[in-house]
Amino acid sequence: MQLTTLVAVAVGAAGVAAAALACEPAPGSAAPQAAGGASSATRAPDFTAREIDGATFRLSDHLGKEVVLLDFWSTFCEPCKAEFPHLRALYDRQRARGLLVVGVAMDGPETVADVPAFVKRFDVDFPVVVDDDSRIASLYNPKKSMPLSVLIDRAGRIAVVREGYNAGDEQLVADDVAAALGAGTP
Repeated sequence: MQLTTLVAVAVGAAGVAAAALACEPAPGSAAPQAAGGASSATRAPDFTAREIDGATFRLSDHLGKEVVLLDFWSTFCEPCKAEFPHLRALYDRQRARGLLVVGVAMDGPETVADVPAFVKRFDVDFPVVVDDDSRIASLYNPKKSMPLSVLIDRAGRIAVVREGYNAGDEQLVADDVAAALGAGTP
């Protein structure tokens, strides 16, 4: 694992939002382009995945109903560990307004067995899906950056992509979520 300084990117925006620290499998990765270079008008690609409790999660069940924050992480990513308590608190504060946080565990064969214990240790109460075959990452996070958050608005469009995490970034994500929740359905 290599730590690389990257920038948080608001998809479709002209400027840089904030510097962030991210776990990456490969050095030299640039900021990701969600859904193959998505703009804010890009529809979020659907996927079906297995939750850690064995249930089936379908993104399409939530599109058009909720604001969805996909958070790509792994058990060995230190910035991911630092971000998790903030994600849980954000979900607890905003789920009644229509926020759904979905953790996307990108652990491979060596560490995927650690995911349930990680979820329990961090007292995660939002859905966590396992992306051990990188199918979801290929849609949203082809460079496999960690952590990476993808905010999907109620219309099912990718609104914001943020890569990495530094202390204080939780406020940027909370502001993005508040804006998406306040926007309502077009």
